[in-house]
Amino acid sequence: MIATNIRRLSVYLVLAFASVSGTLSWWQILDAQRLATRPDNPQVIAARRSLPRGSIFDAGGRLLASSQVVDGVSTRTYTDPAFTHVIGYASLRFGATAVEGAWDDLLTGRTDPNPLRGVLNDILARQPDPQDLTLTIDQRLQDFAAAQLGSNVGAVVAIDPRTGAILAMVSSPTYDATGFSGNPDTAQAAFDAVAAQAGNPFLDRGRQGRYVPGSIMKVLTASAALDSGAITPETTFPDQPQQETDGFVVSGFTIREHDLGSLKPELWPLSQALQVSSNIFFAHVGLEVGASRYLDYARRFGFCAGLRIGSDQRGLPVDASYVSTRAASGCAPFVDDVELASAAFGQARASVTPLQMALVAATVANGGVVPQPYAVRDLRTHAATPLDGPTATVLETYGGGAGSRAISSQAAAQVRSAMIDAVEGPLGRRYAGAGAVSRYGVTGVQTAGKTGTAERGPGLAPHSWFIGFVPAQDGAVPTIAIAVIVEGGGTGAGHAAPIGGSVMAEWLKLSAGG
Repeated sequence: MIATNIRRLSVYLVLAFASVSGTLSWWQILDAQRLATRPDNPQVIAARRSLPRGSIFDAGGRLLASSQVVDGVSTRTYTDPAFTHVIGYASLRFGATAVEGAWDDLLTGRTDPNPLRGVLNDILARQPDPQDLTLTIDQRLQDFAAAQLGSNVGAVVAIDPRTGAILAMVSSPTYDATGFSGNPDTAQAAFDAVAAQAGNPFLDRGRQGRYVPGSIMKVLTASAALDSGAITPETTFPDQPQQETDGFVVSGFTIREHDLGSLKPELWPLSQALQVSSNIFFAHVGLEVGASRYLDYARRFGFCAGLRIGSDQRGLPVDASYVSTRAASGCAPFVDDVELASAAFGQARASVTPLQMALVAATVANGGVVPQPYAVRDLRTHAATPLDGPTATVLETYGGGAGSRAISSQAAAQVRSAMIDAVEGPLGRRYAGAGAVSRYGVTGVQTAGKTGTAERGPGLAPHSWFIGFVPAQDGAVPTIAIAVIVEGGGTGAGHAAPIGGSVMAEWLKLSAGG
């Protein structure tokens, strides 16, 4: 009897030990990151206040953010306001945002890339070591894009279509977060000064701004139509020339063409219709695709749900883009053919982020595969003297993954050809020629692109858009895809296209020069 009780007691003790061990393992290893990033965790609050913080560097090793502990308070310094919306800020009073927030536990060393080493640090009560981050963004291109945008309100987003690496992501207006990154007692005044500025500098327009897209949406419409077989590159609509003048009546509503100037309407197939940006042609195309099929292709490209820059675990959220009314399930069904036809040329209820439209261009450039964007390239051991650059010890590397196919490579090639004509063609250069990199000192390279002049209503100047990629000629592998918006900037040709063309040209020059 005594032996039986001893055996039972032994079993209970073993089970209790296993339960405690399992719980500790869960907390210290599997659930460590969640606990380490909870804002109400006392260790998080203490770490932000007094522990050193890792530095952040650009793709070339240039210092963007670093910290010093002054009188027991960790104080952050940011070197380049063009990066503010990507990097965010780490404030003892206002918390951490963007990259600073997503990677807070690693920057402060509260989480170790090796979970077992993190447990050992806890057991030995060792001071955590901060780690440094390297971004995918080259400061030279970021600053160039910011300079091209200038005082205009808007955004520039550039992506490597092969990998999804963010090459530039600029939002204007911006601000310097250094003033409210340190002593929480003095942070409020600096924060309030930024909040009082015109244009809402805190808004990251690249991933949080949602805009009427206008004619850049015709790239998505053409992609869906060609891939689904609704049209071919040679398809024409017999009534289109007359409708360019009289209007296209859909369910009792008359769709009007934009001002074609002295251009005489003709029976245009896809290339010419994209070159002149015919609303009538693409309204027909949208109706040929059909409502449910159009929504399906929009979702393939990433519309109708929030996106992320980076992994789900540490990614930066991107507001969802819509081709129809926003609904709890994403994009609501089109209410009628009028809404579908209007959305097909970028009006109606369509609402997009610049990041989403950069992905549309990148998908065409990438042979029909939507790349997964990411902005952090690697994690490194902390550099004792950040001004000397990052250390050579890489702890982890990151990437965008394989991406997902939206359209066939054949359809992507057909859209690519039409987008080249939209910039370089005899008709297209009138509208989007300012986006050609050949205008900015790069020869022997063809540009694919599309402008957009997004109408906003009576009394409001339209938004100016451009999306595109280079190099686009046959046999070339595109290395940069871009989206540019200038809020209230007027025609796409007048403002966004020159910015897009010059930024893409600058990237080709930087890539060639190393």
